Amino acid sequence: MKIFNLLSAEIAKLAANKAILFSVIAALLVPVVYGGILLSATWGPYDNLSNLPVAVVNNDRGAVSGEQAINVGEDLVANMKEGKDLGWKFVNSTEAMKGLQKNEYYMAIIIPEDFSERVTTVLGPQPKKLELEYIQNEGLNFLASKVTETATQRMREKLADTITEKYVTNILGEVSDGFGKAADGSSQLADGTSQLHKGTNELLTSVTSKQSDITKLANGTKELKNGTGLLLNKLNEKSGDINKLADGSKQLHEGTVSLKDGSSQILAGLQKAEQGSEELKNGVAERLVPGSRKVADGTGRLKDGSAKLAAGAQRLVAGLEEYKKANPTVNVGPYYQQIIDGAKEISSGLTNLSAKSVALNEGAVSVADGIAYKVAPGTVALNAGLNQLVAGQIKLDQGAGKLEAGAAQIADGNAKVDKGWNELISGVTRLDSGAGQISDGNAKVDEGWKKLSQGATKLNDGAGKINDGSAKLSSGLKSGAEKTGGMKGKDNINMFASPVQLKSKAVNEYEHYRDSTAPYVLTLGLFVGILIMSLFIDFKKPPFISSFNWFAVKFLKLATLAVVQAILLLIVVLFILKVNVSNPGGLILFALVASSAFSAIVLFLAAFGGNVGRFIALGLVIMQLSITGANLPIEMLPEEYRNLSQYLPFTYSIAGFKSVITLNDFGAALSNMAILLTFLIVFALLAFAVFSFKKERVHNHDREITA
Repeated sequence: MKIFNLLSAEIAKLAANKAILFSVIAALLVPVVYGGILLSATWGPYDNLSNLPVAVVNNDRGAVSGEQAINVGEDLVANMKEGKDLGWKFVNSTEAMKGLQKNEYYMAIIIPEDFSERVTTVLGPQPKKLELEYIQNEGLNFLASKVTETATQRMREKLADTITEKYVTNILGEVSDGFGKAADGSSQLADGTSQLHKGTNELLTSVTSKQSDITKLANGTKELKNGTGLLLNKLNEKSGDINKLADGSKQLHEGTVSLKDGSSQILAGLQKAEQGSEELKNGVAERLVPGSRKVADGTGRLKDGSAKLAAGAQRLVAGLEEYKKANPTVNVGPYYQQIIDGAKEISSGLTNLSAKSVALNEGAVSVADGIAYKVAPGTVALNAGLNQLVAGQIKLDQGAGKLEAGAAQIADGNAKVDKGWNELISGVTRLDSGAGQISDGNAKVDEGWKKLSQGATKLNDGAGKINDGSAKLSSGLKSGAEKTGGMKGKDNINMFASPVQLKSKAVNEYEHYRDSTAPYVLTLGLFVGILIMSLFIDFKKPPFISSFNWFAVKFLKLATLAVVQAILLLIVVLFILKVNVSNPGGLILFALVASSAFSAIVLFLAAFGGNVGRFIALGLVIMQLSITGANLPIEMLPEEYRNLSQYLPFTYSIAGFKSVITLNDFGAALSNMAILLTFLIVFALLAFAVFSFKKERVHNHDREITA
């Protein structure tokens, strides 16, 4: 109860001092006035864009497309004059540059000289984009530069739609005419493809009908190759025999030459033999016959004499042996026996001679008779035969000459045959090689003809498809000509010029611009109001109360004023300005919590540092303006600022107000309220520590004075 009594005394004291009372009331109205201005439904950044002066310079010379004059620059200027997007000022280049230098214009838009001329290149081989130059004076106001830039982008889109619309109008007409001409051409194409299909069909029939002949040709040339190969093998096999024939005929010639020479020699010998036979005949008749008779007679006498000698020799041997037997005592010596043995041998030889002489005599008689009766006539016949043989040999020698000449011709002919045979082998080799090439070529022709047949089939099928397609193309082009001919209406042209229309929807939509800034305005108003009211709180400690009571009275006093200013601000927001709030009850609760948390923070800073602490609080306000989600979402901040924003009370105040004003998310509001209550408790404890520290200092100071 003592705390509330002290609080009542504080309020009564405040009411008694009219100057301080009016100052506190003024401080209470600071967030009301601040919020009333910034949360007005009639205020927004895009409400008065026509007051922003923007210079427009039209240097476009115009152009001609076909027979139609084009002046896009004039059309653009006329469109600007009709609208009130910005405060257009139509000047020349010099005035625009001077105005920018004197900061009279926020932006200058310059339409170049070839602006319309570039339009005519749209359908050319090297189209040139239209260039619209704009110069911004960002130094005057950055937000204004962004607004003018956005307006310029919208103007570019409208200009693009206008240019597209003009060309669509011309192109649709040309396309319709083109479709008509194309339809006529496609009809002719259909006729041509029909004839093409007939031709490919005939080609296919012709090609396929000759396939069997081509195959026969390939097979025949293959057999020709086999035949020439067999002929070449046979010729090579007989080449040795031909060589032997040539060598044999050569040897035959050489033999006939030898035969001719031998025949000549035989003829000479026969002639000599003829002469000898003549002499033999004469010798036989004149000498051999009488001589043989004499030999026969001599052999007869030899036979008789040898017989007598043999008998005498036998008697001699017998006499010698009888002598030896008769005279055994006589020393005849060693030679006597040899004489006996020699006598025996003589006797034996004479006996043999006598016996042989008989045969000799008989032979001599036979020879004599043979010579007389056989040899003599034979020599006459021999002489006659030799005469005939000489005559025949003469003829043989003549025949051998002719044989030698014929053999020479045979040898020459067979040599030529051998040479011709080799040439024949060489020719047949080339023939076989050529036949192989022909066979391979015809095999490839056969393969190629098959592919040609397949290709002709595909060609015929393709020609049929082309024929069908050209008929469909002709029909489609005629239909296209009819349809494009009816697409010249304004709606069709607008559809081609601007085919895409954005259809947007929004959740948690802002009714007014103020709805987007309300969380930031409420947060800033409450904090600044409490900061101002802290100027009117006396932080001197009365000597008769405890430090806790001292802290509690000051905190409750500032918190009460914070609650009052929050209530006043809520009355203005909800009932006077009628801001669209998704959760009014949540807004009231959150505003009271946020204002109380701010009062604890301000109490600590003011109690700790006085005006220095208040200056720190002001710096804290300025620091939080850009990094707590007021201007940019916290997610768009650099990482170090995102981390810092987690420890700042404005982050949770702005987020909580958004939750109950536009997002209708009371759960998020409760989470942010919990964090703000944490700030309240922490800074309240810190403030109590400051008050306790100051009480101890005051107590020590009083004791020193008493002492």
